[in-house]
Amino acid sequence: MKIKKFALLLCLALCVCCLPANASSLGDIRVNARFLTDRMAFELNLNQSQYNDLFEINFDFLSGVDPYLTGMACADAAALDAYYRYLDERNDDLRWIFSSSAYTRFLAIEYFFRPIYAMNNVCYLRVYKVYHNRSFFYFGRPVHYLTYHGAHSRRFYRNTGYYCAHYTGRYHHPVYKGHFHSRPEFRKHDFIAPRPVKNPGYHFTPARPSAPAAPSHRPEARPPYRPGISAKPAPKPVPKPDKRPPHASGIRPPQNGNHHSVRPGTSRPSDKAPNRMTRPSRTERKDNRPSVRPERKENRKPVKQIKEKSFLHNM
Repeated sequence: MKIKKFALLLCLALCVCCLPANASSLGDIRVNARFLTDRMAFELNLNQSQYNDLFEINFDFLSGVDPYLTGMACADAAALDAYYRYLDERNDDLRWIFSSSAYTRFLAIEYFFRPIYAMNNVCYLRVYKVYHNRSFFYFGRPVHYLTYHGAHSRRFYRNTGYYCAHYTGRYHHPVYKGHFHSRPEFRKHDFIAPRPVKNPGYHFTPARPSAPAAPSHRPEARPPYRPGISAKPAPKPVPKPDKRPPHASGIRPPQNGNHHSVRPGTSRPSDKAPNRMTRPSRTERKDNRPSVRPERKENRKPVKQIKEKSFLHNM
């Protein structure tokens, strides 16, 4: 029993030791290389030979940058130098298996040309931001999917590269001869250095609310009225004099010169009197009225007296 337990523990220890060689913070290297190769072959319209070589190049690239992922996530300068060196070698190898037109399209697609970026101290593959279904593939597995272990990498072909040396017998398309190397401005877009966390210390809540900040825009010429704030009253507009002369109701103003239009039945006013007729005031109206209301003639019959006489007669 003790021997069996010891054998199981030894197997677990070997599995733990071998785990970093097969997996990384990006995940399984072989699976990521196949997914990236599958989407590149789909968008760039590659053939089967290009598809197989592309898988090998992507596998060598992800295997080379895997030890530097922790430093890349923290924007370490040495780790970033190693990453962009492997990226330039990978993009140089792709020039020989892609045609000139396919390589031009490849440079314009960011998640193919610069496949890794960092956010919140973690590295990611850009292609997963575009293609979310990781279990779907357009093509089958490459020929050397399980057997390739980096035999064509730059470790063995450092000067020119394996694909440059074997280009003549494998491909016949024109090679891209433009600029493909990484630029310094790529670093600040791909890997942002994390900001140091400041110690917040003690935080005191003020008893009164702080004064409002000054407005960034220019105030209006006349701010709106607010209750409780004394403001200088605005000057009242001066009324303009009426051009038309005032006239009494019922009398039309003169129309032509000094001629006065007088209604029939009324006397023409004299020169001394004003050129208008006024109605009598209320006091004059009251004086002209009789002070005592005239009595009405009583034509009614004395009903009460007749009733009393008839009552006495019956007695």
